[in-house]
Amino acid sequence: MSTITPISQTTSDVAEPTRASVARSALTDNLDTFLTLLTKQLQNQDPLQPMDTNQFVDQLTQFSELEQGVEQGETLKEISAKLSTGDRQGDLNLLGRAVEVESEELSMGTSGVRFNFEITSPTEEAELRIFDQGGNLMAQFDVSGDVGRYDAGWDGETLSGARAAPGVYRAQVVAKNAEGEERLAGRILSGGLVREVRFEGGETKLILDGGVTVSPDQIERVALASGS
Repeated sequence: MSTITPISQTTSDVAEPTRASVARSALTDNLDTFLTLLTKQLQNQDPLQPMDTNQFVDQLTQFSELEQGVEQGETLKEISAKLSTGDRQGDLNLLGRAVEVESEELSMGTSGVRFNFEITSPTEEAELRIFDQGGNLMAQFDVSGDVGRYDAGWDGETLSGARAAPGVYRAQVVAKNAEGEERLAGRILSGGLVREVRFEGGETKLILDGGVTVSPDQIERVALASGS
């Protein structure tokens, strides 16, 4: 009868040796060989011409330093693993939480999308621009160039007068100088619920309702979800 092994179980009872254990084993073997040779040479030395042991002392010192390095390396790995586990637990605690994140990506539903933008450097002229995933300009609005935080919203109406489909869009605050040169002049802040936490390639990704993906370091604020 066929059986299925759960993912949480190991497929072998024999654990592979760690690099630290292999290094320690090799170091021990080399040290044993060195001590055996040293003992034999001391036993067979000419009493009238005793050996210079300074070289042996230097080699013993090197063995000691290597052993300390192996131990320190293993300790650092253990500390790193514990920190990583703690970080993951903290990320998992974000599941179901309402978060505000700094991200140009916005998730627009059937009734539009609400968000904030922040002007970080003063400018005479500024525009809030919204693009689709292909980089096409969908909408633009003249906004204040004064430093500060502002509420904003987009009902989905495009420059052509058509209505954009629900989905993920990108917003930017762009400033213009007297010469017509453009630069980013602010940041976009939006909210959402954390629906999923993914650990991929050593990185953590948070999937918000609506499909926007962010990293934990983009979070500005965390709160209980409405009704919690």
